[in-house]
Amino acid sequence: MAVELLRIDDRLIHGQVVEGWLKAIRVHRIVVASDAIDADETQKALWMLAVPSGVELSCLSIQEAAVEWKEGRWNREKVLVLVSTPEEALALYQHGAPIQSVNLGGLHFRQGRVQILKGISLDDADVRALRSLAEKKVVLEARALPLDEPVNMAEYLTRWQEERDAFREQPR
Repeated sequence: MAVELLRIDDRLIHGQVVEGWLKAIRVHRIVVASDAIDADETQKALWMLAVPSGVELSCLSIQEAAVEWKEGRWNREKVLVLVSTPEEALALYQHGAPIQSVNLGGLHFRQGRVQILKGISLDDADVRALRSLAEKKVVLEARALPLDEPVNMAEYLTRWQEERDAFREQPR
């Protein structure tokens, strides 16, 4: 079966993932691909508490996750891969993960980001990474929950540029 979904969500494991996506795609394993979390034993322990029984959790560096994915180590499982930023998704791709599509589920507003869709706010680095993935023919869809209508995120990258430019032109 292998990877069922690669999701970008700055909250990683939370209610939408556990109650929505896990039940819909019936995964056996969640892989959190993050160099920061892989290096932090306390964070790993906290994420273990968020995963329901019967679902395995692996916290791996970006490179380790890409290698395991590329080498087919999850081919007998249904896997959900979580990253917290578009840059991490791009890094997975650059390390050889065979990414065909990415689900953008939650990139929340913070300083320097422009809101494009409900629950999706982007900054310059996010857009660069998403454009790079789109250029590699990776499908980018925004969708918070499985039953939501998927939105083609590539179409919104231009809107992001327009919104950012308009914001910067406003008097302060």
